[in-house]
Amino acid sequence: MKTTNDLIGGAKMYRDIITMCWSIKEVNKNLADRKPISDYSIKYLKKACSELAVLTRDIGKSKSNVSVEVIDKMGQKKSFALNDVAEMLYDTRKIVELNLIDNISRWARNCIASEGK
Repeated sequence: MKTTNDLIGGAKMYRDIITMCWSIKEVNKNLADRKPISDYSIKYLKKACSELAVLTRDIGKSKSNVSVEVIDKMGQKKSFALNDVAEMLYDTRKIVELNLIDNISRWARNCIASEGK
């Protein structure tokens, strides 16, 4: 049985993931507008994706049977284990091709909603 601390800790981790996804999307969206700081923005995006991978991997270690349903740019649904998703966050092509940031954010929101039930 889950304790209140387990629920709060899990919800915090999911909120951290949602916040990180939002930040990555905002920096990426504004990247084209700010050429002079684009190097900084790219470094930030790489670091943020790396930190997101660590958070995702941590959840994958504690919940090994959990997977993320991904809807790719072609509209096809695929399911990946959290540890696989964490590894994909180091590959820019995979991030874009599988729309990983949006899919991870959606997954984390669904986790928060299901834990609240």
